[in-house]
Parts: sequence; C-alpha cells; structure tokens
Amino acid sequence: MGSADYLDIDGRLGFVETYGSGRPVLCVHTAGQHGFQYRYAARAIAERGFQAIVVDLPGHGRSEPAADSPVSDLSWYGDWCIRVLRELAVDRPYLLGCSIGGKIVLDMATKVPGELSGVVAMAAYGQRGGKGRSARPWGLEDSGSPSNRERSFYGHAALVGRLCPPEVTQMIAEMHAREDWQITVPDQTGWGRQDIWDDLPKITCPTYLVVGEDDFGVPVARVRATAARIPGARVDALPGVGHYPMEELADFADHFERWIAELDER
Repeated sequence: MGSADYLDIDGRLGFVETYGSGRPVLCVHTAGQHGFQYRYAARAIAERGFQAIVVDLPGHGRSEPAADSPVSDLSWYGDWCIRVLRELAVDRPYLLGCSIGGKIVLDMATKVPGELSGVVAMAAYGQRGGKGRSARPWGLEDSGSPSNRERSFYGHAALVGRLCPPEVTQMIAEMHAREDWQITVPDQTGWGRQDIWDDLPKITCPTYLVVGEDDFGVPVARVRATAARIPGARVDALPGVGHYPMEELADFADHFERWIAELDER
C-alpha cells in the first residue's frame, strides 16, 4: 500500500503519493494527466527496492492549480518538482518522466545534476517542437473539427503501440478523454515551446532516453540526437510500444530495473 499527502508550496497544495521505502524515484506524468498513470508501475517499482514518489503537477488530478494558472512553461513545472523533492528531503533521487514529464525531468537534470542519481526520460527530446505550431498556443476548439473529447480519445489511442492489449489502449484513451482542456492545452503548448538543446551538455548524471518505436509523436531520430548532446546518455527504442511505456508494458518495472542497473554502472 502507498501513502498520500498534500504539500504546501507557495500557498498551493500539491498532491503526492509514495510507495515503498528504498531508493527514491520521482515519477512525472504526461500532459493533462496525473499520477494515475503510474498506478501499477509505482507499486511494481517499489517491490524492486525503490521508493516511488508520484506527483500530480499543479492543476492536475488532486493538486490545486498554480497561482498563475494555467502553466505553459515546462521549466516552471521542473522548478516545482525540485521544490517537492526538497520539501520531502529526498536525497539523490532518480527521475522518471514521460512525454511532458520526460521533458520536465530533463529540464530538472540541467539545473541540479549533482543532486540526482540518474534520469529516465521517456517519449521526450530536447529540441523545440516542430511544424511551426510551437511559437503560438494551441487552440481549445475548432468549429470545423470533432470535439476535444473525440480528438483526445482517438488521438491518444493512436499513440499507443501495436503490442498493447486492447483493454489497456481503451483505458489510456478514456483517461485522456476526461482531461480538463484548460490544463491540457497549455501543457501541449509548453511541450512545443520548450527548448533546452543548448543546456543538455549540463546534464552530468547518468541518463537514459526511452522511446517507443510505434510513437509517431516522438521521432526516434530526435531522441538519439538529444542523447548525443548528453554526456554518456543511452537510448532504448522499444519495439511495439507507443507513447506510454509505464502503462503499455505489463513488465515495465523489469525494464525500469534494467535501465537503473545500467545507469548505476556509470
């Protein structure tokens, strides 16, 4: 069983769940989502000798919104996560994040590399988003398009890898369809705008970049280019996996344990 608590950070309450009591791992979710995405992975990671610390970013899940909500700056989320770790007095954690969570943990690693044991960034890269839309906010609605719920459901279902069981794909899509788009759209804007390319060489802690080969939203080439900028970084391209490894892979904790073992070799 896990424990849960609220942290008061700058007068706003942030929700944090903790599983296990071993080496600490901060788990950061994707755009518009919350710690629910680690509901199985966190427990399994804890069973392998780690302490999984799962956050709901401000405005997500059970956390109160930021004072200047909505947030479209992933670096701000990175600073908030650093505050969480310091409030909890966590010593040399590993960072684990997916999608915007992956970009957030990379951002954190550029700022406090000496305070970290290692980073596993999934479905993320260090360059600014492409196709011109990164310079402006995403639109909430287009009268000529399907509803946001439909776009979210089918769009996220398409991001899941071909080896994922259908019932898991259905659950992933259903949870994304329930998102508050006043939060999700700024998250996606932050994804497109973030550019830490020049700061990547500052990451001196062991780093693993993980990408699903079926993830059409995150080109493997961009992930490898990002890894090439980080001293000693490794890449794992997962066949048949899409954008959500921690939900798609029933044996995700086994993969995570292997990644950490390889990072520890450094």
